[in-house]
Amino acid sequence: MQRAVELATAYAKERKAFGKPLVGHQNTRMVLAECATRTRASRVFLDDCIARHHRGELDVATAAMAKLYLTEGQCEVVDRCLQIFGGYGYTTEYPIARMYADARVQKIYGGTNEIMKELIARAL
Repeated sequence: MQRAVELATAYAKERKAFGKPLVGHQNTRMVLAECATRTRASRVFLDDCIARHHRGELDVATAAMAKLYLTEGQCEVVDRCLQIFGGYGYTTEYPIARMYADARVQKIYGGTNEIMKELIARAL
């Protein structure tokens, strides 16, 4: 997620549309701000889960929440960052294209996100 935001931000500063850099458009800035915020919140949650795991305190429901939240967030952030690249986002010359493909499989392996929801629900 962090790398996608970095790449999209750099691209938005270089690429011009309607006579100014993409980052000069309010919508682009808002998208990047939302993605950066989601990325930061996800990092904090992940760091907390890692600390809990090291202390032997990470329970199944919280681990499932982390997998669900982080993989959903990864797909959302990468998708929104890819949108900033426009058609170039689908070309293999840009790393965001590979990130897009890689993000989607995260919701499948290691237990599908539907299974994660079931594990969380059982703990409620």
